[in-house]
Amino acid sequence: MDGGPVHLGARGEEWLWPPVETLLGSHDVAGLAVAVVREGEVVSRGFGVRDVRTGASVTPETMFHLASVSKPFVATAIVSLASARDAGGPVLDLDAPIVTWVPELTLADGREREVTARGLLSHSSGLPDVADYGWHDPQLGDDALSDLARSLSGWRLQSEPGSTFSYSNAGFELLGLLLSRVTGTTFEEAVRQQVLAPLGMRVSTFLRAEVPGHLAASPHVGRPLTVPEGAYPYTRRHAPSSTLHSNLVEMCRWMEAHLESAEGARLDPGLLDLVWRPAVPVGDPPWEEAAALGWFVGSYRGHRTLSHSGADPGFGSRLVLVPERRTGVVVLANSNTVPTSAIAVAALDVALADPALSVASGATPEELGEGVAAFQRLAAAEQAEHDMDDEELVNAVWGAIELHRTSLVWPLLRGWTALRPDSSAAWTMTGWAHQVDGHLDLARRLLRRALDLDPENDEAALILRNLPSTS
Repeated sequence: MDGGPVHLGARGEEWLWPPVETLLGSHDVAGLAVAVVREGEVVSRGFGVRDVRTGASVTPETMFHLASVSKPFVATAIVSLASARDAGGPVLDLDAPIVTWVPELTLADGREREVTARGLLSHSSGLPDVADYGWHDPQLGDDALSDLARSLSGWRLQSEPGSTFSYSNAGFELLGLLLSRVTGTTFEEAVRQQVLAPLGMRVSTFLRAEVPGHLAASPHVGRPLTVPEGAYPYTRRHAPSSTLHSNLVEMCRWMEAHLESAEGARLDPGLLDLVWRPAVPVGDPPWEEAAALGWFVGSYRGHRTLSHSGADPGFGSRLVLVPERRTGVVVLANSNTVPTSAIAVAALDVALADPALSVASGATPEELGEGVAAFQRLAAAEQAEHDMDDEELVNAVWGAIELHRTSLVWPLLRGWTALRPDSSAAWTMTGWAHQVDGHLDLARRLLRRALDLDPENDEAALILRNLPSTS
């Protein structure tokens, strides 16, 4: 048998699962779930815990909040309506003004009729992004999306529609409202009917109340990781952009449906061709070279990729498809401190390796791919290496601040600014925390300090710009 093809499961056991286990032991990680599909083969595993308070283990059935990985599902629902026909033609025209269905949308510059579903799906509508998600004050009624649409009346288009990529979560909230209006039901039920149920994703849901408590992963923020009491990244106001809950079992069905490897669960090739077609350049390789409709188009090891990532307070996710190799990877985490992209790269390297490279014959990580080797180095790193890394510290604190649970991270923020007074990121996060706590004058001073240290700090500039003006 030496030198023969190695099954995906054997590769995972040899090259992928051990460094993932090491990562959990050497980094501040709560739980993690990873699945790989390749030409009909499926391997998946859960690691760590879904809640540090109970120690309940993560399994392939554990339900995670997927954050922005929700968007390709919404895109599929919208485009399926555009592909369907009734007696008068297509049910939905992607290039028609959405105000036909969403009349409550008005803009300060009067350009609301230039906003189309196609522009929203490709993040090229010209709409800005959301500044405050309001996780601390969730809206749970059926009118949440309509209220969101009305709240945009003071906005203006920031670029010509169709000309420039500019990521906008608000655009997907409008798409959710459009989907609701066209189908005559709630957004969540429309996605269930259009996408989830036909693909056999019976547990997956955009409604948090439908997630079984014994399967739910809890969000973890701060350092050491803590479950923020009474706070969770959920509101129906931002359901279309963010609130899909799913697990490895059903995400594998989703990937297989795109890769045409699951009988009875395939998506129409014409629909896939439309949603995967590049619409506007992004210029962020390898994953985000261009935006398609609800997806990002990129390349890896010479193959086209379709992908999306997600990050909301206490959760992170990464989904990558390689259609030409009928391969896909999904990584789900219940903290923001997990390097989901690095894990996805390592998993892709394992799945895409030349079948002639037999584990039994002694292939090295480098032969299986640079991603595997890089991830193994990351997993083996001592925790102390990361304690003073700005990116790691940002990931540890931003979720708690966005959830308005600043008390969980004030000790970390104070230590960070004391030890790294030259860190623009430290003053940005500290200024944001003061803004959330209502200390607006202090927030302004600290955000200006962040900009003095780094004039290109767009995040500090955005927070400062959205602070209420002084009287």
